[in-house]
Amino acid sequence: MTYRTHTLRRILTCAAAAALLCTSLAGCSGDSSSSSESGINVNMEDLEYGATMRDDTSRAVPLEYDKRFLEDGELDALANYYGSIQNEDVELFQSCTVSEYMESLYKNAYGDLLDDSAYVSQQKKSYEDQMGGAFTFSQIMVNGCLKQDETGSNAEYLTGMLDELNGDSNYCAEHMESCKTLTVQPVITNGTDTTYCDEVTVFIIELDNKYYVCA
Repeated sequence: MTYRTHTLRRILTCAAAAALLCTSLAGCSGDSSSSSESGINVNMEDLEYGATMRDDTSRAVPLEYDKRFLEDGELDALANYYGSIQNEDVELFQSCTVSEYMESLYKNAYGDLLDDSAYVSQQKKSYEDQMGGAFTFSQIMVNGCLKQDETGSNAEYLTGMLDELNGDSNYCAEHMESCKTLTVQPVITNGTDTTYCDEVTVFIIELDNKYYVCA
């Protein structure tokens, strides 16, 4: 297995977090004031993304993520998106994607030559080509997560696009409850070999109390 730069970075982050927590606990064991005297006070919510990663095999495909940053509905949408590609399940794909967004993608990127069924098949084939045959997702690694108002999220690109597609400059302001930008790395396997695919940017949005993927 080849560990990429982001994987090493996550390992070092987790190691540093563990060291801080151990130091904090050691300081508290004798005297409750020792932690403040030493200047160490670690709160889980203050740790960067990746400090508390977990493996989750309870959804459509296995996921790895930092639970502090993602809701169950967001994780279900992400897993269903990749599960729909793995199983060529067009109905599941449609349930977790935004039709206006996908229609715009087909028009501008594929010259209106694709629909949902053809797109799902094309995406599956692209993973088969990387694997050299049949595959399953052994894991979808969520290596980063930015909220809508964080620098680098590029959420304004998506919200502007959705406003335009719906012909309403206030569409997202009135219908979108949240938008998160994920850095995702699919990992595929044929049961013997494993391939770490390139990282991609995936938006998870909440529209009218339902979560969707825009990828």
